[in-house]
Amino acid sequence: MAQLSGRRDGGVPPSIMTGRPSLTTLPDRARLRDALDRRFGIDARALAAFRILLGCTLLFDVLHRSRDLVAFYADAGAYPRALRLAVGDSSGRYSLHMLSGEPLVQAALFGLAALLAIALIVGYRTRPVTFLSLVLLVSVHFRNPLVLNGADRLLREVLLLGLFLPLGRRWAVDALGDDRDGGGDQNREPGNGTRTRAENWVVTPATAAVLVYVVGFFANNGQHKRLGDTWTTGEALGYALRQDHMTILAADYVVDYPLLLEAGTYGWLAVVVGAPLLLVLTGWLRTAYVGAFLGAVAGLGLSVAVGLFPAVLTAVLVLFLPSFVWDRLEALGAACCERIGPLERLRTRIGALASRVGPPRSLRSALPSQVGNRRHRLRSVLLGGVLIVVVLWTVGLLGYADAFEPVDAVDPDDNQWTMYAPNPSTSYGWYVVEADLESGEEMDVLRNEAVRDGPPAEASDTLPSFRWRKYMNSLDDEEARADRFGAYMCDRAADQFDAPVERIEVTYHYRSIEPEGDDPTTGNVTRVETACSAI
Repeated sequence: MAQLSGRRDGGVPPSIMTGRPSLTTLPDRARLRDALDRRFGIDARALAAFRILLGCTLLFDVLHRSRDLVAFYADAGAYPRALRLAVGDSSGRYSLHMLSGEPLVQAALFGLAALLAIALIVGYRTRPVTFLSLVLLVSVHFRNPLVLNGADRLLREVLLLGLFLPLGRRWAVDALGDDRDGGGDQNREPGNGTRTRAENWVVTPATAAVLVYVVGFFANNGQHKRLGDTWTTGEALGYALRQDHMTILAADYVVDYPLLLEAGTYGWLAVVVGAPLLLVLTGWLRTAYVGAFLGAVAGLGLSVAVGLFPAVLTAVLVLFLPSFVWDRLEALGAACCERIGPLERLRTRIGALASRVGPPRSLRSALPSQVGNRRHRLRSVLLGGVLIVVVLWTVGLLGYADAFEPVDAVDPDDNQWTMYAPNPSTSYGWYVVEADLESGEEMDVLRNEAVRDGPPAEASDTLPSFRWRKYMNSLDDEEARADRFGAYMCDRAADQFDAPVERIEVTYHYRSIEPEGDDPTTGNVTRVETACSAI
C-alpha cells in the first residue's frame, strides 16, 4: 500500500509503534515524517466505523426514498422521465433509473441498493460494493436532482473518496481469518485478530485526501457563516430553531432559552471556523475537538430535519479519532460481552468462524508477483493524484486560488457549502395541497384530512418529508413541472378519497420569524392551480 511518507514499514510513525513519542531523539526528517503521519493517518477501526456508518446511511436513504418511489421516480408520478429529459441538464441520460419508468423496475434498483448497503455494513467485498453503491447513488441522484439537498452531495463525494481507502481492513467479512496464516499473501489486508497499534494505523495519500476534504468542507461553511450578521451577533440559532417547517424534537424546548441559543450559536461558529485544528491537533486535544464537533452534530440531528447531514457528518468526524480511543472502545466492548452471556457466546462463535473462514478470494491474490508489483506502483500514483486533486479543489473552494485547469468547467462558486450561511432564513412557510371534491369538501391531499384554517400546530408535519419540500420549492421554475404536479395530485386525490376531484390548488403560506415577539408578517402564494376535469 502506498504510504504518504513513502516508507515500507506501513507508514506508522515511531510514536505509534513505541506507544510514546520520542521526537527529541529523532532526526529532523524523521520528526517531520512522524508529525505528518500522526496528523494524516487514520486508525483502521475508524475506517471500519466510517464504512458501517456510510452503509447504514445508504440503507436508511433507500428505505426513506422508497416511500415516494412512485411520486418521484416512476412515470406515473410527479416527475416522469419525459419531464426529466426535457431539462437542459444532460445528467439524466446517465442514470440507470431512467431505463424504465415502471415502479417494479425502480423497486428492483432500490432493492439492489439496499442489499449493497448491507454488504457494505458487514464489509463483504468492500471495494467493489462501495463502487456499485456509488453508481446506484449517483444514478438515483441524476434521476431526480430536484429532491436533493447538500447532504446528498456530501454523501456522494465521501463515498467516492471511500473507494480509495481500505475500509474492509477491520470489523469486516473481508478480514475474517486473515490472522490464521503466519505468512500467507503479503498483499492481504490484516484482519480482526490481536494487533499492535502499528498494524492498526493507515497512512496513505488517500487518508490525507479524505481528512483534507472534510476540513475543507467545514472551513468553507465557516467562511460563509462569518460573512453573515446573525452568527457573529449570537442570533443565528434563534432564527434557525424557529423555522417550524424544519424543526423537530429538542428545538421546541431549546428555543425558549435565549442564553442557550446564543451560546450554541457561538459554539457552532467556533467549531466550524476552527476546523483546520482537526489537522493540527493530535492525541487528547484532537479527541476533545472531535467530541465537541460530534456534540454539535448530535444537537443538529435532534433539533432540525436536514436530511442525511447528521449521519454523514458523524461518519466523517470519526475518522479523526486517534488509536487510543478505539483501544478503549474495544476494551469496553469486550468487557460488556464478558458480562452479558448472549453477547459473549456470539463473540465466541464469530471468533471460531474467523479461525476457519478466509476472506472472499480476490483477483489480486491470483496475479503473478511482477503484475502485482506493477499494480502496486500504479495504485501509488493514483492515490497521489487523488490527494493532489482534493488539495487543489479545496484551495479553489476556499477562494485562495482560481480553479485549476482540469476542473475549470466545475466552478467552485457553484459548489459552496452554505447550510444556514451566511444567515439562517428570517421566515418559514408550509404548503397546502387542497383538493376540491365534487361533493363540496375541501381536503388536504398530503395530510389526508380536511383543510384546516390558520397555521398548523407543526409546520414540519404538513409534508411527508424534506424531499417533498425541496421538490415543491422548484414548482415555480418550470410551468410544465407545475402542470404535471397538479395532474399527479388530481390522480392521487381521486384514489385517496375515492371521489371525483374538480380542482387542485397548491398554496405556499409564509410567516416572518420575530424572535422579539413582534407580530409576524404573513401571506400566501398560489404555486399550482389545476382543473382536474380537464385532464
